[in-house]
Amino acid sequence: MACRDSGFEGRTDTLSLAARLDEVGRATAWLEELSEREGWPQRTRFALQLSLEEALTNVIMYGFTEQTPSPILSVDCSRRPDMILLRIADNGAPFDPTLLEEKPLPSSIESAVIGGHGIRLMRRMLDEFSYRRVGDLNQLSLGSRLDGEDQPLPA
Repeated sequence: MACRDSGFEGRTDTLSLAARLDEVGRATAWLEELSEREGWPQRTRFALQLSLEEALTNVIMYGFTEQTPSPILSVDCSRRPDMILLRIADNGAPFDPTLLEEKPLPSSIESAVIGGHGIRLMRRMLDEFSYRRVGDLNQLSLGSRLDGEDQPLPA
């Protein structure tokens, strides 16, 4: 169950998920269906799908503990005239990913380690990346502008 605020206006679609990694694919397929139905620009679609996959994976892997009585996990998708917004809500441990410092980029492929770069991707690809805690819920907002079709993805 997700909470709504003034940042979510207009039509909103909601997907409730189990706190299992196999649900990430269902969420990205749901988002793909919405984007195709509504004709989102490719840049918007790509940024939101990749960010949703990364964020959900992190929530499922690290947000819930054995002490979480009944995991709650949902994704809301709302449209503004200029932006598509996703809100991931969960009742896992409080965690604000927007406060994390980025790890330094590796100096070479050989010295690169797998993992830990999802936050960097979200910060660079999204136009909205914000967090708030409302009651017992983490709420992570991910947004991508609809006017970015001709703009390249940020490096």
